[in-house]
Amino acid sequence: MNHSEQTLRLTGTGPTKERAFGAVMRQVQSAAAGKDGGVTFRVEPLALEVLSAEEHHRTERFLGVLFPRKRVHYEISMNVRVRITSLDLDAVDFAVREEKLSTTQHLLQMR
Repeated sequence: MNHSEQTLRLTGTGPTKERAFGAVMRQVQSAAAGKDGGVTFRVEPLALEVLSAEEHHRTERFLGVLFPRKRVHYEISMNVRVRITSLDLDAVDFAVREEKLSTTQHLLQMR
């Protein structure tokens, strides 16, 4: 097993603050798994640091002049420090077993 720590810079957006934060946290596993060699089986967030948090407002209107409504959109950029536990499959010795089927067994398995 290999243990490593990395800091990931991630950005999430959404119509609410919670969804923007959730978008960031959903990216943690895939971003961490791509950076470390081997098969990743545990990604543990250790620390979060908010780099920027923005709230965007805009007004939409039906046909450009009717029924104005305000829309809010949130964007969060964060540094997430994670501990990654992975297994290097190249270091695992696999035992090689070869099966030899008789002609009858081979014909029965061909279907």
